[in-house]
Amino acid sequence: MDHIKNSSRQQIVKEELKQLEEAQYISPELYTQVVEAHNQYYADLEAREAETFAEMQEAELFDTDVPLEKLPEKEPVIEKKVLSPQEIRERNITWSLNLGVVLLLIGGLVLATSTWETLANWMKSGLIALVSLLFFGLALFTMRILKIKKTAFAFHVLGGLFLPITILSVGFFELLGPYFSFIGEGRYLFGAAGSVVILPIYLLLAKKLVSRLFVWFSYVTVTVFTGFLLAALYLPVDGFYLGIMLFNALLIVLYKRLKDNQRIQLFIKEFVLYIQFNLVFSTLLMLVFYNHEVVYGFNLLLTAILYFAMVYVTKHKEYHFVFSAMLVYGAYQLIEYSILHVVGAIVYALLGFVFLAIPRFIADDHSLKISFRYTSAVVSACAFVYISFEGIMMRMHEPSLVMLLAYVLIALNFTFLSNMPKQILFAYLSPVFLMSALYEVVLFGQDWFGYEGLILPLFLMGLIIYIVFGCLMKMSFFQTIKESTRDVGGVIMLLCVLVDYLLMNWWQVGIMLLLVSMTALTMERFEKRAVFTEGDSPSWVHALSLGLAVMMFYAAIENQVTIEHYTGPLQAESFVLAGIVVLLASFVWWQLKRKPYEEHSFYTANGFYLLGMVLTVTLDFDAVIRAVIMLGGAVMAYLLYRKTNSTSVSYVVSGISLTFYIAVLFAIHSQMDIQSDLFNSLQFVIGAVLLLIVGYMARKYDSNLTNSFWWAGHSFLPFALLASFLLFEEKTVWAFFVATVVYGLSLRLAKAEWMILSFLYAGFSTFWIGLSLLFVLLDLDEHIHYAGLLTSIMIAIGWYFSKGAWTRRIAFYVIPFSVFGIFVFTLVRDFDITLFLVTVLYAMLTLFMMHKEKWDIFNVVPLILVYYVLWIYEDAFLSPDYSMLVRLVVFAGVLMVVGLLSYPVIYQEQKDKEIPYMIDWYSIIGLIALCNLYMVTTEMLWTKLLPGLLISLYLLLQRKRIPSVPVKWVIFAACAYLLQPYYVLLGNIRLPNLIERELYVLPWVVVVIFLKKVADREYKTVVNYIQWAVLVIVSLLLIQDALASSTIYDALIMGVLSLASMLGGMAYQRKAFFFVGAGVLLLNVFLQTRPYWGNLPWWAYLLIAGSILIAVASYNEWHKQKTADGKETLASIFYKKVIQRIKRWE
Repeated sequence: MDHIKNSSRQQIVKEELKQLEEAQYISPELYTQVVEAHNQYYADLEAREAETFAEMQEAELFDTDVPLEKLPEKEPVIEKKVLSPQEIRERNITWSLNLGVVLLLIGGLVLATSTWETLANWMKSGLIALVSLLFFGLALFTMRILKIKKTAFAFHVLGGLFLPITILSVGFFELLGPYFSFIGEGRYLFGAAGSVVILPIYLLLAKKLVSRLFVWFSYVTVTVFTGFLLAALYLPVDGFYLGIMLFNALLIVLYKRLKDNQRIQLFIKEFVLYIQFNLVFSTLLMLVFYNHEVVYGFNLLLTAILYFAMVYVTKHKEYHFVFSAMLVYGAYQLIEYSILHVVGAIVYALLGFVFLAIPRFIADDHSLKISFRYTSAVVSACAFVYISFEGIMMRMHEPSLVMLLAYVLIALNFTFLSNMPKQILFAYLSPVFLMSALYEVVLFGQDWFGYEGLILPLFLMGLIIYIVFGCLMKMSFFQTIKESTRDVGGVIMLLCVLVDYLLMNWWQVGIMLLLVSMTALTMERFEKRAVFTEGDSPSWVHALSLGLAVMMFYAAIENQVTIEHYTGPLQAESFVLAGIVVLLASFVWWQLKRKPYEEHSFYTANGFYLLGMVLTVTLDFDAVIRAVIMLGGAVMAYLLYRKTNSTSVSYVVSGISLTFYIAVLFAIHSQMDIQSDLFNSLQFVIGAVLLLIVGYMARKYDSNLTNSFWWAGHSFLPFALLASFLLFEEKTVWAFFVATVVYGLSLRLAKAEWMILSFLYAGFSTFWIGLSLLFVLLDLDEHIHYAGLLTSIMIAIGWYFSKGAWTRRIAFYVIPFSVFGIFVFTLVRDFDITLFLVTVLYAMLTLFMMHKEKWDIFNVVPLILVYYVLWIYEDAFLSPDYSMLVRLVVFAGVLMVVGLLSYPVIYQEQKDKEIPYMIDWYSIIGLIALCNLYMVTTEMLWTKLLPGLLISLYLLLQRKRIPSVPVKWVIFAACAYLLQPYYVLLGNIRLPNLIERELYVLPWVVVVIFLKKVADREYKTVVNYIQWAVLVIVSLLLIQDALASSTIYDALIMGVLSLASMLGGMAYQRKAFFFVGAGVLLLNVFLQTRPYWGNLPWWAYLLIAGSILIAVASYNEWHKQKTADGKETLASIFYKKVIQRIKRWE
């Protein structure tokens, strides 16, 4: 309720203030300021109430008995800060000031750098100091005059950052002599002195601005001063380290004594963070000034211990990350640069145990124990990567006892970690490192036994860890890694198989795959995970690996027998042999009554055999063997169908049977030379017929096989016809007539609608193709287009006398086919009067059928074809110059008359009809014909004017026939299109150069005015944009013409037109005309005065722009302060008297 009351109060205040602003009692700026302050007051009030309510809820929460662990934690919702208008104003002023300063700096920099080489060194440093003073001066200006604290603070920071740059420039340019310079002996003393110089300034700014940033600047300056002072004494590294420690101790003592001093609380609040930062920063200074690895490593270890102690002193557990990083880095320094580098791999491996031992000394801190365990894992993993990389770089393929022990230690470390937090990653890393140790064992074995390859021994090691540690191991310590060891061992064996396969060691690959097949038998006993047990993975692995092993052995034997034409294991014979062997294994498992192994072996055998059949489809494969393999494939498919009784498999049987027929044909042609045209014509079609006959014979025994063979026959028949036609051309006429008979017989057996349509349309198509081939066979190639006409006539007769559903079925074919037939007529080269009349009659027949079927929407296609015929027909009765012009006008006139008499509108929706749209294509094609009149114009002026006039007349005649378009818009379009013949007229007569451009562009202003009158209020915005665009473009074109000629008459015309535009804009209150006219006048003045402002140097514009930006930002701030006091400025008065009135114009 309080929120509702507050909202109503805010609304009342806002309405009252709005009335005062509209009555001009207060300024808009004052209205905005008061409303924002009122809103901010209630926002702060609600925030305080929310904080009080949250504190009460928190108190109630702590009074309850619910444990804190069970309370849900709400994630804080981060809301994007919405800037108030006041903050946006300050931001804009700040950016203006910053941009102005940048422009001034760039301009000054260009002015300075143009003579930088001629300046003395003291002048260069002085310029840098001057920049710092400039920033400080701007900071005072913005703080005391403009009162923008954020901008003032930014300038203070910039000025403060330029102070050390000034000190550095003094040393770089050696203004104090070579001793106090960058490379002089007193460089450290110079650094200390420079720190002393800028430290008081930072302290003063920190206290004056109450800024944490300058507090940190002061602290860093103190540390730098101490570092340079100690470095100036040239102490040894131990002395420098002692001095840094004494300095840190002195800081702590000062903190103890001064922490309660209220005058320096700003510095005391940041001291705790500073002392922690100072430890790291001091170490970095020591690294910069000195370079001693062992001492540096020892210091890192001491610093790590110090951070470990800070965990308990400051109660910040995050320091253990710094402790871990410094301990590892310090250990690296000690190991690599001392005698320990000989056994560095073992020491690195033991480093992980150090982090495992640390939690033993930590009491009751579970989170730290977990963190150190993860740290141990990370360190051990990094140690593995490092020593492995070092071993690869230094001792490639050489056995190392040190690395063997290191890998074993890392493996034991991760085994221990996998037993504690039960992390899957640790359980998998342990066997990985164990396998790395076994790799060293393989290298030792190579030295002892002298074998050459490492792949097979590595496979055996993977098999050993799979069997021993993954299956047979009973020790409780290794139980957590049994599953991961099996996975890692399996991956290792798979990788070894892949590598040996790439190396083409077929005997070894076959042996390894045979071992994998045998190992798969053990998976059923020891593997209990669902991913292996639910899908019977062991039986699949057994069958696949057995088949692949057979393929590898076949490849190895073939490699020994055949060398010249050796192609590897991926051959058809190897896949077929693998399928047969796995099929025999399936029979063995069937005898042993092991159903999963029997089924999966059977399916795998079919897969291998299928791949073998696919690989036989090459040109260089023996045709007879291919046919035999395909016959075996049909038998395999039939066995698969009998086992599964699957409908889809029956289609596989028919498909492979078809493939077998094609393979037999290929074998016949490879062995015999057959010259019979009848055989060549029917050889492919007979295959489809045989499939249909087999399906017909099997219909009483198995309906699935019947359907599959019928499907295969009908699917193959179109491809058989296509292949026959491509190979034997017109000699395949009998094949198409046989296909017509087949489709006719199939039509009698078809029951489904889609089958009836398919066979009917296929029969029509094959009949037409056969008739066309008969024309070619009878040497009537020139009249082949009449085959389509005869087919259309015969089908149309059937359509006319048909009844019921057959009428619509035939119509769906004959009408598109007739359109296609008309298109074929248009392809005839010599198009005489006879072809023209036949084509027109053909189109009339098609349009008649479309009209009867109520398919008027498709009239466009035959009309376009007739229109095309109109172009290609050679007329011998009219003059060649005007022949096409007369044709197009007559054609367009006839179509428009037909359209006007046949259709009430050009487009109409018919929701209750089969085709929900009605389109008058006669009128549309007529318009296209009128538009194409432009292509046939002659040199006579009336032929050029005729198209535009007729199109405008056409639009006027159609003004009431265009739905959803008001009549006034059609009339506007017709009148606007008269511009086209107008411009044609202008282009064909001589015009005075003075007013030529005006005659071309000014009619568009009339069009825009007409458009403004016609347009409704809902299009007011869009029409205004169009009006602006047209006026601007017209003005630019006129200005360009005036500049090109540069005569007093052009200037006079521009002035008259601009003045007329301004007067018209003021009289009718049109912004576009007023501002465009005023802009043209101002632009004219700007261009006329170009010789005066065009000679300034470019950097002067930067100085002017920067000054203007600073002045504008200052004026805006001054204006804001005046309006806040209730005073009016010139800008406010001008805004009320002029701007407000212009805003009310259209």
